[in-house]
Amino acid sequence: MAEKVTATKEESNDLATLMPNREIVLAGETITVREYSFKDALTIGNEIDQFVALIVNEMNGTNKITIEQADSIIMNNLELVYSLISTSIQKPISFIEALSYEDGLQLLDWWWVVNSHFFMNAVSRKIIRQNAAKQANQ
Repeated sequence: MAEKVTATKEESNDLATLMPNREIVLAGETITVREYSFKDALTIGNEIDQFVALIVNEMNGTNKITIEQADSIIMNNLELVYSLISTSIQKPISFIEALSYEDGLQLLDWWWVVNSHFFMNAVSRKIIRQNAAKQANQ
């Protein structure tokens, strides 16, 4: 008789890494914070590129970004960040703008937790391309 195979804890975590969507409650409503898909990347590519460029610029060749720098990017680019979050949660920007302070912070934190890997991969690719272009021009 065949043995029933169950996922180990490690395998379950692997799945969360592949698609780390999270359900959270905001304004009394359960919302799914999604990691951007390939389709999202193509659909909102210009916005993603803008956000990635802001991160790369803020890193200024250090390959590090502080919480203060990240906060500055977010606060100085609210419309862009709202649009990115809106795509992730599949809700209009007006929903985000109407959130309480606590719900807004929770959403911002989870959006970054779910999508930071996506953005940091894009940051790495941009830095690699910039470095390759510099080397080609030498």
